[in-house]
Amino acid sequence: MPEWQPETFRQRVTKLSDSLRGVSSRRKAVVAFAKHHQLIYFQSVPQDSESVPVIRGSTVSPDQVDANYCIGSHADYDMAFVERTSRIAHEGFKTTMHRWYVLQIDLRTAQNLPFIFVGTRQQTKAYYAQVLTTHREIRYLSLDSASPKSASFHSHYALLASPAELPALYRLFTDEMIDTMATHHYPFAIEIDGDSLTVITEAIKPSQQLLDKLLHYGLWVAKAVDSRLA
Repeated sequence: MPEWQPETFRQRVTKLSDSLRGVSSRRKAVVAFAKHHQLIYFQSVPQDSESVPVIRGSTVSPDQVDANYCIGSHADYDMAFVERTSRIAHEGFKTTMHRWYVLQIDLRTAQNLPFIFVGTRQQTKAYYAQVLTTHREIRYLSLDSASPKSASFHSHYALLASPAELPALYRLFTDEMIDTMATHHYPFAIEIDGDSLTVITEAIKPSQQLLDKLLHYGLWVAKAVDSRLA
């Protein structure tokens, strides 16, 4: 029988207690977020997955764990939200674990859109490598803009899309939109594909305020996409 080690036992209990408090804190933030926006909350993704939207995109991994799932409508947009723990692994890069908060919004009028990704500094090099490998046609792109904050925009955000989609990108990213994004440096990545918009952020201890901003930002971008790319 292993020798009794009280200090080791205390450390394990403390670690477990901290972990449980973290789970409870994250759950409370998502429950408050769901209640505020009148979304339906599930502690885990419903087993009958055919009856609920499946959140895909660049945060998906074979060993992902989804929790704190929400579905519903807000401002006439159908949406689904999930807390996703997933592993980012790509050859040549260090494997890292992440806890993402992912909001997927169904676009109302824009359909069959090409893949467009706007990343932030939250995404690792392995993450970008994975996106580039999955979508072979995309490249890092830069937009010529009359906005005085164009340099700030491109220093904070990474824009990935097919060069063939530059006309669509110029329609979407107006000088006004670039100004707003560069001014606020939102910690949210954007993924547009087909008829959906996905907004992603990473947080160890999410707050309702962060999740509210995620939703409002997603709606702002969704409305821009629907009005300019439909």
